[in-house]
Order: sequence, then structure tokens, then C-alpha cells
Amino acid sequence: MAPGLAEFDYRFPSVDQVIDEMRNDDAVSYKAGLKSAKLDLALKSVDAFRSTPIEQVMEQPFALAHFDLARFDAPGRFLDGFGDKVLRPWQQMLTDAGYTWERCYPIVFISGRGSATNYHMDFSHVLAWQIYGTKRFCGLVDPDRWADHATRVNYKPGELAKPPEVREEDSLCYDMRPGDKLWNVLLTPHWVEAGDEPAMSINISHGGLRRHGELSPNEAELELFRAENPAIAPPRLERAYR
Repeated sequence: MAPGLAEFDYRFPSVDQVIDEMRNDDAVSYKAGLKSAKLDLALKSVDAFRSTPIEQVMEQPFALAHFDLARFDAPGRFLDGFGDKVLRPWQQMLTDAGYTWERCYPIVFISGRGSATNYHMDFSHVLAWQIYGTKRFCGLVDPDRWADHATRVNYKPGELAKPPEVREEDSLCYDMRPGDKLWNVLLTPHWVEAGDEPAMSINISHGGLRRHGELSPNEAELELFRAENPAIAPPRLERAYR
């Protein structure tokens, strides 16, 4: 995204402080973060990770995520004031531009050195904001070639593998550094790889996003499929920032 489209005035604690606070929360998601052809859905026990000295953690591959960030938006916690300083100004900017939505909430993703979020699609439009470290975010020049209508509306996380015939020229990659922001469209294939140090991003997830009442093409086809095939369609995400 061009500078100025989403300028947020917020200062985060150091990444090791954020990791330490997140890993000790009961709702944290902890995975291996190893590179492969598919998204890794297997959660690992966080007990040993919690007791590992933070200096060692900073040298390891891992994948931490948290989907209920409002609990950290409180005095003394790492997202104190985030709703007022970041989320609500962003929502106001969307409103001023003619957008409405059914959900709009933030997620924290932290990847250990050399870790990856493997080939997958999201059921949300995502504003990815890089905070610490670097991440190489790769989509595809022609996403419809690799994920057609039937693949999109029947998508199940963890089942989509990166086609071995995807070449460098088929990819559309961005090296995201602190402060960079990227918009990724719902149900488009992508993968993300961290650099040689822990990398943290805040992703603002959007669903039911309409501009002047109109859904994007990918979300419109998903909603039609849900209406016509309620028994087999992907479920809606139901989350909010409380």
C-alpha cells in the first residue's frame, strides 16, 4: 500500500516482550512454523516453549498467533490503547471511503527466524502491517489460474498444496519491512516466509466488506455458494474486538 493510506500512531514494546506476553496467555496459538507445501494446522503444546529462555526462543523457528487481542488492550499490556489509536481510526477511514463490514478485527502473527506460513488462502480481506523483522509475502500474478472458482468456494484450510509447477515468474512477492503495509484479497493463494530474525505483523481481518453496498467478486461468489450450499459451504468467521 502507498504511504499515507494507513498511517497509525502506535508504539509497540520490543518483540521479545510481546513474545513473552503472548506465549503465557491461555489462548495463544503455537505451531512449529516449518516450511512445507501446505499450511500447518497442527497446534503444539506451548508448555516447553513457555519455559525456554527468551534468548533461545529468539533463535528458533516457531509460529505464534493470537486472535483475541482485546484482552491485551489494557493498562500494562502490550496493546494498551490499540483500539483507540489504530483500529477505530482505520474503521473510520473505511467508513469515510464508503465501506461497511460485518467483521473487522486484528490478529498478531509472530514468526521465528526462518519460519513460514505455508501456501494457503484466507476467508478474509487482510491489511498486513509489518512491525518487527522482515517477511517475504508471496502471492501469484494470476491467482485464478491456480485457484479457480470451484477451488475457492470449496476451500478447506490445510488441504491446499502449493503446485510444484509454480515458478518464480508466476509469483508476486514483496519483502515487507517494519512499517510496510499490504492488502491481500480474500481467497487468493499466498505464503509468507520470515527472515533471519523473529518477525511480527498485525493483520486486520475483514469479512462482509462492501464498498457502496457491493462485495468484491471473490466474496460475492463465496456468499452465493453459501446461500445455495449451506451444508457444505465454508462457515463464516464470527469474531469481534471486545
